[in-house]
Amino acid sequence: MTRIDDLIEIGIDCLNPLEVKAGMDPIGLKERVGDRLVLHGGINAVLWDDREAIVSEIERDIPRLKENGGYIFSSDHSIPNVVSLENMKAIVAAVKEAGKY
Repeated sequence: MTRIDDLIEIGIDCLNPLEVKAGMDPIGLKERVGDRLVLHGGINAVLWDDREAIVSEIERDIPRLKENGGYIFSSDHSIPNVVSLENMKAIVAAVKEAGKY
């Protein structure tokens, strides 16, 4: 049994944050406990000032994270203040597209 399993056992039903730079694997967690635990975050905020990189991550990860529900989109930690409004608009558009059911 892992620490995540311990959290589920005591009644936790949502995990936040999913911090990528701390070594968390949102896709691995989704595959292992996504039927028992809502996941919140996990989109690497370090990439948010690189439009191509963050849109690519969103397009790759959100469809897998949203499978069968149980995912809330968010960065994995505070969004850096260097992220432009144009990038934020691109991120929102990418999430709306990748998150459609």
